[in-house]
Amino acid sequence: MKEKSIFTPLESPGIYAGDAISRKHQLVIEGRVKAVPFLTGFTYAFNKIGDIALGSFIKNLFFLFVLLSVTINLSCDNLDGISVKSKTNSPPVITSARIIPEKPNIGSELIVFAQSQDPDGDPVTYHYQWVRNDEEISGENKNILKNGNFRKGDLIRVRVTPSDGKTEGTAFLSDPVKILNSPPVIQELWIEPKMVYANDPIRVHIKSNDFDGDSIYYTYRWEKNGVVLTEERAEVLEAGRFKKGDLITVTVTPDDRESQGPSIRSQPIMILNSPPVIISSPPTSVKENDYIYQVKAYDPDNDPISFALKSGPKGMEIDKDTGLIRWAIRGQDRGTHSIEIEASDKGGAKSFQRFALNVEIG
Repeated sequence: MKEKSIFTPLESPGIYAGDAISRKHQLVIEGRVKAVPFLTGFTYAFNKIGDIALGSFIKNLFFLFVLLSVTINLSCDNLDGISVKSKTNSPPVITSARIIPEKPNIGSELIVFAQSQDPDGDPVTYHYQWVRNDEEISGENKNILKNGNFRKGDLIRVRVTPSDGKTEGTAFLSDPVKILNSPPVIQELWIEPKMVYANDPIRVHIKSNDFDGDSIYYTYRWEKNGVVLTEERAEVLEAGRFKKGDLITVTVTPDDRESQGPSIRSQPIMILNSPPVIISSPPTSVKENDYIYQVKAYDPDNDPISFALKSGPKGMEIDKDTGLIRWAIRGQDRGTHSIEIEASDKGGAKSFQRFALNVEIG
């Protein structure tokens, strides 16, 4: 049977508002039919009284007021048996979580970028938990994982849990990134000696570091005046491979047998003018009347050599071109004399020989 609305028109002939409620003692709230038993008895009693004491018009007005009050109370008080529907919150969902850099090493700082969506349009915050080799890293719950928390070969992931402030969504585990080998780094490079001559070996000194603690090996590339010395591959460039005025550089590349570090090139150094080298040894005593000493010297740069007697006894002479010293000894020359010989080249480089000469004759 089709049920009538509780709001039966009052002007319908022969039907009171109370009659409508007594026949229809059910309410329809949010599409669900709920029984209201107390209205039935109340309506019957009031109809009887109304027939005696009140007119139809006043009785109908009164029942309209009762219906309105009941409806408001049911809505506000959520009486037992009446369900009031409320909107259900939907949790946010992580759509992606990506760690960068994608090829980190032990010196890298890892950052995770997460993307999400919330069906209700609520703002989303994240909780992070970093994971190393499938084990959680204690205390690392920010979007950045600083270096020092991993080493070469580790697999790093991050678990991201979204929240809209009401409900947490399902945790999302990122794809792993592997901590790769760190190439060695040259921190300092210098050449010794600082003042280099043609007869000096040149040695390169290196200060370097490998963050993974791997052993470091080096390759060397020496250059003279911009031309690579292909046969020179050691840390020392021996004398004889350069001369006065040459510009020498060396490029060093570090290697830990897994990867090469960046190459470093030294500052160029110029080979300086070398002084002549006196190679002869003088006679230090004399018993005859004549003293003769042939000074011998060579110049590493093959420059012409000039000789000079800087100090000596009266009458002693030296040939400036050949270096031959002559001295005719007299009786009063007996004793010890200080001798100083200078050998120089045209570039002004000089060397000296000093000795004491003992004269016993006279």
